[in-house]
Amino acid sequence: MMKIGSRNIKTAISVFICISIFQLLNRPYPFYACIAAVICMQKSVKNSFKTGKNRMIGTVIGGVMGYVLTVTLGNSGLVCGLGITIVIYSCNLFNQKNSVAIACIVFIAIMTNLRGIPPHIYAINRVIDTFIGIIVSILVNRFININNKFVRSENNNFTVSKLIR
Repeated sequence: MMKIGSRNIKTAISVFICISIFQLLNRPYPFYACIAAVICMQKSVKNSFKTGKNRMIGTVIGGVMGYVLTVTLGNSGLVCGLGITIVIYSCNLFNQKNSVAIACIVFIAIMTNLRGIPPHIYAINRVIDTFIGIIVSILVNRFININNKFVRSENNNFTVSKLIR
């Protein structure tokens, strides 16, 4: 029998909540919150918190560097390449090696996605969106207890038994 585990269900709930929050707040791009929620959903609340902390640090570093370089040097390919070097160096300098990948991704997002949005607004929104996803994921992981799992029966139908306590 193929089982759908509790982490899978909690991840789906987190994404649903992120999208719902964005609709309620009339925020335009739940994508970044959903990514943070998916990445931060870990086997334990402690690991979710640790992953969320690394993700938030990386988002801030990438956001600040993206903003500063866009405003001072523009957003050409050369500046983007130079910026990646600075972002990675900064993460290493601040002993944040686990934040390197997300810092680079946020930096690249700012350098390549502005499309008429002021860089400070774009950077701030990416930080807010990421924070929402992290918080949702940690809260879902903490407060939703999945007792049993969805189980695929012999005829490929899903059954639910005491799913959420």
